[in-house]
Amino acid sequence: MKKTITFLSAALLLSAFAPAQVANLPLTIGPSPVTTDGHVAGRPTDLILMLPQAGNAQVPGLAFDTGGSITITLPAAFKRDESRPINVAVPRGWPQADVCCYQASAVGNIVTITFTTPVRTDGPDAPGVKILAHIRGQAYLNPPAGSYPITAQIRSAPGAAPVTASGSAQILASVPLARIAPTNFLLPRGENANNQTVALNRPAPTLLSFLLWRGDQPLNGVGILPANLTQYPTYTGGLLVRDANGNQTLELPGDEVVGGIIGKAPEGAKGQSAASPLGADGKPLLSGQLNGYGTAVPVAGLLPVRFTVGNQVGAYQPTFELVGGNSVQATVNAVRP
Repeated sequence: MKKTITFLSAALLLSAFAPAQVANLPLTIGPSPVTTDGHVAGRPTDLILMLPQAGNAQVPGLAFDTGGSITITLPAAFKRDESRPINVAVPRGWPQADVCCYQASAVGNIVTITFTTPVRTDGPDAPGVKILAHIRGQAYLNPPAGSYPITAQIRSAPGAAPVTASGSAQILASVPLARIAPTNFLLPRGENANNQTVALNRPAPTLLSFLLWRGDQPLNGVGILPANLTQYPTYTGGLLVRDANGNQTLELPGDEVVGGIIGKAPEGAKGQSAASPLGADGKPLLSGQLNGYGTAVPVAGLLPVRFTVGNQVGAYQPTFELVGGNSVQATVNAVRP
């Protein structure tokens, strides 16, 4: 089943939740954005537990006092590897953006995260906790394929009444044929390319970026060509094309269409586009050719995207999709100069 991760929806103040108001917070549970098999049977568990609107920095998340905690219960079918230490991150809602500071421990399949300093929805930890946990580090192995409920108890401070959050992890029988995931490897740690604001008819100041896989291998050599509505009517915002012959020039026929972009823009908008940024030689920078921020080598499968908004104010929300795989949606907000 194809699943789209959407980063912007109706406004919701997560920090306003209280036990009297919300009996159960919904969790969207999915694979980590930096692996392709974190949700595959028999592979190390690499899952993220996302609150609503996790990727929208304009929506506040959860705040914690020192000693506040998140206790997560995994089904018994997830097998604990006692030789591996517990490795858990608590992101602000987008990749490479953890809050500070916390400790994680586990007793069997119960994982507890305890905050050692306050976390607020403003300041350096803004907008607060939006992903309850990124469970990683090979401490658990995934169960057989199926749907598994995962619950969490959230206490904003020691002794506070708990708020329950729950969702289901869909464990697959095998590695997906293809996968795309958002990332911020091109940015300093903590920054986010999603939900940028830009003046009309201008490119977003920061490149969007995604990790691409085919099977369990990074998918390199992919860039963007303009839409071809005759052959690919769904992909109104452009085509994702692999440089099959390795000549650093994308062309059809000849190269391979591996996916596309489904455009979504304010009514009447014109001029919006997604394109591959150009290198010093004037040729497109393809996936697998750019270093991450602070790294000395290219990041395998990393696709950079230069997105330009059109002539109407509002949210531009292109959806990037891989054939045989999933899709993800990004948001760039256009305003008047």
